[in-house]
Amino acid sequence: MKFHPPSFALGVGAAVLLMGKKQHLRPVVVEIAALGLHLGRLGLGLLERQREHVEDLFAEVTERVRQKAAGGARGERAAHKSNGASELHGEPSS
Repeated sequence: MKFHPPSFALGVGAAVLLMGKKQHLRPVVVEIAALGLHLGRLGLGLLERQREHVEDLFAEVTERVRQKAAGGARGERAAHKSNGASELHGEPSS
């Protein structure tokens, strides 16, 4: 790779300038970092709320499946009760 003196001079100049102004740049860096941290926490809060919504939806689906399964079992029990009741009343069973 070929050495490019103007690029090297720009890099050294930028480093010297940053080192000389670090006391002035420190508050800016701290504010930018604080803003980034705040935005990160907001993002995590949004993700947590969405996860909670998904968990609620999953719980509703699970409950609906349980109700349907219990409804089928109740229907079978009702058929058994009606068969037993018909025998009590002296009706012929089918």
